[in-house]
Amino acid sequence: MRQPAFFNTISLRTQVAIATGTLCAMLVLCASLGAAWVGRQQATDLIGAELAERSVELADALDRGMFERYREIGILADLEPLRGSWEGDTGQLRRTLERLQHSYAEYAWIGFADTSGRVHAATRGMLEGQSVVQRPWFIEGMRKPFIGDVHEAVLLGNLLEPRKDREPFRFVDVSHPVYDGAGRLLGVVGAHLSWDWAADVRRSVLKADDKTQISILDGNGHVLLGKNFGERMLTVTMARALTEKGQGYSAEFSGQGGRWLTGFAVSKGHREYPGLGWIVIAQQPAEIAFRPVQGLVASILTVGLLLGLLGTLLAWWLAGFLTGPISAITAEAERIGRDAQVQTLPRVGGAREVLQLSQALRSLLRRVGLAEQRLEAAERDMESHAARSRKTSEDIERLRRLANTDPLTGLLNRRAFLEAAERELAVARRYGRKLALVVADIDHFKTVNDRYGHAAGDIAIREVANMLVQGARDTDLVARFGGEEFVVLLMESDIAAGTAYAERVRSMIMAARIPIDSTRDIRLTISLGCTVLDAADRDVQDAIDRADGALYKAKSAGRNRVRVSLAGQSPVVG
Repeated sequence: MRQPAFFNTISLRTQVAIATGTLCAMLVLCASLGAAWVGRQQATDLIGAELAERSVELADALDRGMFERYREIGILADLEPLRGSWEGDTGQLRRTLERLQHSYAEYAWIGFADTSGRVHAATRGMLEGQSVVQRPWFIEGMRKPFIGDVHEAVLLGNLLEPRKDREPFRFVDVSHPVYDGAGRLLGVVGAHLSWDWAADVRRSVLKADDKTQISILDGNGHVLLGKNFGERMLTVTMARALTEKGQGYSAEFSGQGGRWLTGFAVSKGHREYPGLGWIVIAQQPAEIAFRPVQGLVASILTVGLLLGLLGTLLAWWLAGFLTGPISAITAEAERIGRDAQVQTLPRVGGAREVLQLSQALRSLLRRVGLAEQRLEAAERDMESHAARSRKTSEDIERLRRLANTDPLTGLLNRRAFLEAAERELAVARRYGRKLALVVADIDHFKTVNDRYGHAAGDIAIREVANMLVQGARDTDLVARFGGEEFVVLLMESDIAAGTAYAERVRSMIMAARIPIDSTRDIRLTISLGCTVLDAADRDVQDAIDRADGALYKAKSAGRNRVRVSLAGQSPVVG
């Protein structure tokens, strides 16, 4: 192949150095681009799944919280001791409602309006005597239990103490029709639930140094909690698409300040509470999410450039070593052409053969040696690259472990538990094995946080998690689902073994004294619901819901006890 004329103007030594440097640069660039692409994909999947998990956790907490408020107002409306009080003394009814409000600080206002729409009694006397006949909570509450989406209430907000941040008050309405013993409609009991409650739930999901931004939207994509209340964050089409999908994550969403990794989940309601279709959006800036990958690529690029420079210098030196004898032979050959007295070429390196043929063979041997050196250098480069690849795999595995565990307790998180539990359920059904499931919840945990602080609450959660693990076997699965709620899957266990485990850990926790600092300790109790997985269960979630129902029975019965619920039966005493 004919070479360009340019190569005739530079030395062989320079050509070798340029070629080696160019090859090294290309290899470094390809390695850097490959590492960037692989790392970005892995980081997107891991962080996206974590953001989606956080969104699911917050959506579930919102649904459960709204279910509790929905159920409380229903219980209040149907409470037998109040049958004769709804149309009785206003002061006595007001005091009853205020006692309920004192027990549940999330309620900004609770009141009862008669069938004409006039407020008969309300907490702190607010709105008493005024007509609410045009309010949606009254109109809908006259027909059936009602729960309304987030809104501002100017009239009630003017009666409350101003907020420190000067923001208007926002509420969620809950109402329920009230009937007397004969089934006659007496009116509607309604409550305004402060939307600050949702902000508290959101803070419980976020970590102290978390760069994640979490927003709550209504079903049409308007902001309910986050920056710029009421602003449209999603188009109607996008909001409907997310609602249909239910949960997931995306790396393509762009917002203020650039690109974001986005996880989402849609609230679907809980038990009798139908849900309001809120969309939880958890976002992390792509710059922060991909920062570890960028650091890895920068390290690969730096090391590669250094190796490329070293290879170029080595090539320059080797080229000089190889071309030195050729230059000497060329000079002697020129002397032969110019000096008739010179008949032979000098012996170079002690060769005995014809000088040019001997030098050609020596040059060939030197090239073979150079090829071997390059092969060894390539093998060393491959070993170095393999070591960096192993380091990358270890980093990815560490990120995967972080995504599957609860950071506070080290237990499995909700997503990892459900995946493992579904696998165990498939094995159990294949071989006819029994599985027991226990749902546990720390009693009065909010009181611990309020009285001793969140640091003490974290200590209490870790100690309870340790005792749940101590009471279980190595083959059992123990997980924290969020807050003070735990789930345990017991292998090869029937309902008797599951109940025995629940009673055992309940007694351990009740007897334990948990130190929260050098001078104080606290006592805790725990309520548990127990069940076994049934052949009719569609998945593990059916068993969790059944055990959760038994847990609520344990709470309603006074806490610090175990209740059992089997498929097709109501929860019973364990």
